[in-house]
Amino acid sequence: MKPPALAFAPAHRRRRQRHGVRQHLLRTLVVLGLVMGGLLAGAARAAPGSGTAEAERVGGSGNGSRGATLLRVHATRSHMHCPLPGRQQRLIGIDSPAEWEDTIEQQGEIAALGRRVRWSRERVIVFAADMQGRQAEAVRLESPARVIRLSGGVLYWPVRKRTLDDQPPRQVRPCVMAIIDRAFWHRIRVVPTRPL
Repeated sequence: MKPPALAFAPAHRRRRQRHGVRQHLLRTLVVLGLVMGGLLAGAARAAPGSGTAEAERVGGSGNGSRGATLLRVHATRSHMHCPLPGRQQRLIGIDSPAEWEDTIEQQGEIAALGRRVRWSRERVIVFAADMQGRQAEAVRLESPARVIRLSGGVLYWPVRKRTLDDQPPRQVRPCVMAIIDRAFWHRIRVVPTRPL
């Protein structure tokens, strides 16, 4: 006859094995959940039409910003002698290297913007002042925005006109250029910012 302690040993061993299997299964499920969560988050960031990871959706507050998208400004540069041809006011978006060469007079991206444009993820916008009259000679155009709002197919670009103390030489044409997240819009609207 077996001692009583040894009679329960196989049942005790089975309980410990079942407990170990459950613990292993639970750890596996937790790891799989973390991996799937990371994959889904990466897929959401890379979804077509969502812009880059920096672009974010914002809810409306009754002021016309419902469903607006904020596009990140990657670089901006002001020019007193705009590389755009012509003398009249222009507000344009540039979508590709070929369009850049067709639009900007003999100036590369680095000289005009401070760095190369990543055309697959970014676009360029340009606002040039009107040269009719002397008012263009006394202002500098600047864009202090870190993000630009896109709502209802309209890109709302904040631009500041800063009055210069010393008069620049004649025949200047101020403009401001910015590299922003790639997105689709129907038109660009310049909105004023507070003066300095």
